[in-house]
Amino acid sequence: MNQQFINQVEVLSHLQMSMKLVPGFSKALAFFYHPIYKEIQATTITKANSNIQLVNSQSLSSEINKLRQSDIKLEWVEENNIPFEFAKKSINIQKEVFDEYKHYILLIRIINKWDNKYDLLYIYFKPNASNFGLKKFDNNFNTEHKSIISSFIKRSFDIYSQQRKEFEELNNQLRSDNNILGSQLKKLKIESEVREKRIQSQVEKYIYQLLQKEANSLNLHLQLTQDAQDYVQSFDGEFSLLESAAKDCISMAYRVQNTIEGGLLKIEDYYLKPFFNKKKETSINTGIEAIEDSRYIKTIQMLNRLENAANKVQSNGANLSGSNIGQAMSSPISAPAISDALKKHKNKIQSLCEKYPDEWNLIRKSFRPIINILSA
Repeated sequence: MNQQFINQVEVLSHLQMSMKLVPGFSKALAFFYHPIYKEIQATTITKANSNIQLVNSQSLSSEINKLRQSDIKLEWVEENNIPFEFAKKSINIQKEVFDEYKHYILLIRIINKWDNKYDLLYIYFKPNASNFGLKKFDNNFNTEHKSIISSFIKRSFDIYSQQRKEFEELNNQLRSDNNILGSQLKKLKIESEVREKRIQSQVEKYIYQLLQKEANSLNLHLQLTQDAQDYVQSFDGEFSLLESAAKDCISMAYRVQNTIEGGLLKIEDYYLKPFFNKKKETSINTGIEAIEDSRYIKTIQMLNRLENAANKVQSNGANLSGSNIGQAMSSPISAPAISDALKKHKNKIQSLCEKYPDEWNLIRKSFRPIINILSA
């Protein structure tokens, strides 16, 4: 039987726990109203089998319904008076706890919330007074003793029910809290995504405004290719450098295209990349230095200096010659000095460029000494 259903029908929950809660437990029967099938059903467990078993009780519905209408919560009953067809008619057990064998079954009535009548729980005991910490009695087991035992059992069930109720309330509250938190986290995620898109959209507009401003200052009509627009949409560089990046980008495009006043200035993505992604490039190169061992550090630093110098030369509209790049470096060097350094680092340059295909793009594509090393 489904555990969730057992927890929802209180008498079945009591039936399941009776083996643990009741001293001298032998077996237990439960008659209850099934809220889905809308009929009386019967279940049982025994000391030997703690799994709840369904029992055929269709022929007993009318008798059980009569018993369910009584409001006597606790009652000691005879086995022969229980309306159950498989009840044994004669069992020889010595009289030890109760004044007669017929008194060893306790009936507990438990309200059913679906039809507001009482479900029935019959608990059978082993007739042994020691189960209750009592000494053996003669044939007399008076009402007071039975009242004490039944009150003790009822109290145990009440405590169990209260604990189960508190646990369910706590569990429901936790489930509610988790639903609320889940809903809030989902809402925050959506708001964050919307906010990111809004911010990104504002950054794009700002970049377009800066580019247009520089084009206007030169009396030129601006046109961005689709690749250039895609690049602007994916911008994740240094925000504080946008103004200077826009100025350098427009200046370089203007020098390269030599556009007449009032003409069209076409911006490709390669005009944007040298200026709008400086922070990212620096971060990646630093990361490469951290990954590679000390044998490659000097080669990486040399390639970085050449790439940065090549960007400066290109932004000024000059050719990427060894002389121009050497003069654009932070510590200027001659073209022969560059050639000599590249020869010494040839194998390491080939290894690094193969390992990091997205690095040093400008010098790999446009600086002849590097192109010759990589094609060797």
